[in-house]
Amino acid sequence: MSEVVDAQLSKEQEAEFQRQWDILSFGISEITPEPDFKKMLRHSIKEGKPLRIKCGIDPTGFDVHLGHLVPYKKMRQFQDLGHLGVVIIGDYTASIGDPSGKDASRGALTADEVRANARTYMEQVYTVVDVDKTEVCYQTEWFEEVGLREIIGWAAETTCAKLLSHDTFAKRLKEGSPLSLHELFYPVLQGIDSVYVKADVELGGSDQKFNVLMGRDYQKHRGMRPQVAMLLPIITGTCGSQKMSKSLNNYIAIKDEPFDKFGKVMSIPDELMPEYYQYISSFERVEIETILSGLKDGSLHPNEVKKKLAMNVVDFFHGEGSGASMREKFEAVFKKGGVPDDAPELEFSRGALLIDILLEGGVVPSKKEARRMVEANAVGIVDEEKINSIEAVLDESFAGKVIKVGKRKFLKLK
Repeated sequence: MSEVVDAQLSKEQEAEFQRQWDILSFGISEITPEPDFKKMLRHSIKEGKPLRIKCGIDPTGFDVHLGHLVPYKKMRQFQDLGHLGVVIIGDYTASIGDPSGKDASRGALTADEVRANARTYMEQVYTVVDVDKTEVCYQTEWFEEVGLREIIGWAAETTCAKLLSHDTFAKRLKEGSPLSLHELFYPVLQGIDSVYVKADVELGGSDQKFNVLMGRDYQKHRGMRPQVAMLLPIITGTCGSQKMSKSLNNYIAIKDEPFDKFGKVMSIPDELMPEYYQYISSFERVEIETILSGLKDGSLHPNEVKKKLAMNVVDFFHGEGSGASMREKFEAVFKKGGVPDDAPELEFSRGALLIDILLEGGVVPSKKEARRMVEANAVGIVDEEKINSIEAVLDESFAGKVIKVGKRKFLKLK
């Protein structure tokens, strides 16, 4: 087996090692095994050979939120230090669905759905990683021609006892919930990925530890230097109590408009700011520590610290200066009680249903969402009462008024 050897470094190389270690270890939940990573990093610096940093995505949807990007922000740090990012598109595992944390099996996707989602995913991931230092690999590149003999061989390299020790599998069995045989192959396939791409480090959320360590096992069986698992926290959603998730509507999406991003950051509870500064912002470590220290000792006001965070997030995705513009707009709307100058306008049909007008004006994505917002008492006329009936009809008396949907959507009626 290829062993991880601790290289002897020059004084300058030792300083470079310490610099990289300080950057790469910041904000990490767990490095397993940490001594191996340090040896691996030292060897990389001595030989001038970049590490291969793996992170996989299953294109089961088309929207990426800031929680998804946490490991990719760490990948970008590796890339900025001269290492190579390897993104695995799980076009095979997507058909299984990652069972981690799931109470039930997930339906399979078609090949066309997977390809379409993958394209959209990568467009969003490229907002963070360095395109020129990223390899994108599809599992079809090595799994397409795999035969039954190879699959049985991979299965022989692990045990049922080990697979069933996976927290999710153990929970399902204990509760008497269905556990399909194909789901047991998910960690096997993820482990084999690491063999094919020759990964040195695999990034993942803290819930991915079992799957990532499978990669170490499969590499060891082939005499390769086993990869190191570098695990990052699962980010809390804007609600402040549950993980960021589309299904819980507590997420900040990459595709959100700048004003929505700013407003969503401003909506987070104060106690989430240390977490968001570490994992969502693009500030340097020293600045993060200074800001959080000021927040803790009371020398910095929480609201100002949150605005600084919101500006940083908007600037990162929409260009420098856009954060300041969104702050000005936000303060005009929420502090001064105004309506944004760039709020959309609509010459509406008199006698039309409110939900139809909201959809036509582009302030909701669907009639279903329009109904949900009305029923949640989140639609009203600015400076007037809420509109709480999904059967509401708007007549001539609404001309010249402004509809407010939620906290940040406005529609001027003409």
